[in-house]
Amino acid sequence: MKIRIVSAALSACLLLGTPLPLSAAQALPVGGITTTVSDGRYIDSGWMGQALILTLNGQSWAMGLNLMSDYPVFLSDDGGVRQCVIGDSAVIDVFLSAINEQLKGQIFNSDSPIFDTGTGSYIYNSGQTYYQLNDNVKAWILTTLQQQFAAGKPQTLTLELTDGYLTPVVMEGTLTYSPDFVLSGTCTTSFSTSSSNRINNIEVAAGHLNNMVIMPGQEVSVSDAIKPRTTENGYRSAGAYLNGRTVPAIGGGICQVSSTVYNAVKNSGLTVLERHPHSMPVHYLPLGLDAAISAGTKDLRFRNDYSAPVILQAYTEGKNLIVNCLVWNHDLNGRTFKLWSKETGSLSAKTYFTTYQDGEEVSTEYVGASYYMAPKPADSDAEDE
Repeated sequence: MKIRIVSAALSACLLLGTPLPLSAAQALPVGGITTTVSDGRYIDSGWMGQALILTLNGQSWAMGLNLMSDYPVFLSDDGGVRQCVIGDSAVIDVFLSAINEQLKGQIFNSDSPIFDTGTGSYIYNSGQTYYQLNDNVKAWILTTLQQQFAAGKPQTLTLELTDGYLTPVVMEGTLTYSPDFVLSGTCTTSFSTSSSNRINNIEVAAGHLNNMVIMPGQEVSVSDAIKPRTTENGYRSAGAYLNGRTVPAIGGGICQVSSTVYNAVKNSGLTVLERHPHSMPVHYLPLGLDAAISAGTKDLRFRNDYSAPVILQAYTEGKNLIVNCLVWNHDLNGRTFKLWSKETGSLSAKTYFTTYQDGEEVSTEYVGASYYMAPKPADSDAEDE
């Protein structure tokens, strides 16, 4: 979301200390230990020379992690995985409060609806507005610091303040919640037979997409949006497709998220720029309706060609993944859409896209053909990608 800044330019505030010498982490006592962030026996002392940086529209604010050196932490071992719980967050509160004070001076006028993630509703604003950081910012900071202090390599930690971390505040004028944004497209897929690692990967990827606000003209890369598939980003090893077989891979299962998103955004009338079928069939969608992603080679990309923002919701409920797309009713103007496929063989399908006006079919377009290879016998019962 673009913000017109009318206050003076803000510079970064870097509060960095002198890096301390690195030290190897020692084994933890049985039952864990309460110590401090700067205890180089258990937490890499290189963290004391690093910074936490928040960015927004070319601005940046930094907090030296050495300011937390005396903060208590509880370290424990959970099945071979080191856990860390930070016992104080006062310096983080001061840091975020200072940013909020500066944001109050950055006033903008909204010409299109805004999505308020705090209430889960679109709002209209006829007056002046500024943004404030919401609780998601502190939650991200604490979670990230605890994970990284436990086992991460010392590095600068950066968070881009996208819409999910900001709440609009109206200074003057009116603020009304819009009834005009409707559920235009939705898709639900099941992961009832999936392993815990695969479910974890689905939840992590969906979390990066949930409450995403897609501005008019904005293009979205799903592969980029769900972040690199690494253990540092929360992904685990699960089944993925490779040369006709299912093999273990970090992030296995994320293609169920991209496939579910594909159906939801197409059924909302968004423009799909790139989509690839899997190499083999998947169990959670019919042939021709899946969308594979693989870093650097395959992606699902789409664009919002409407005049107002679109909101993407992605979350799990029970054993299902649900993706919704909310569109301004005035942009739809009575139109609805349906993505569907027709199998042309046991391993092939043709995909079509139908547009309806006030419930009456007005056009059907051919989207393309998808071809798959048969799973090799040893993997016929293996987990889907």
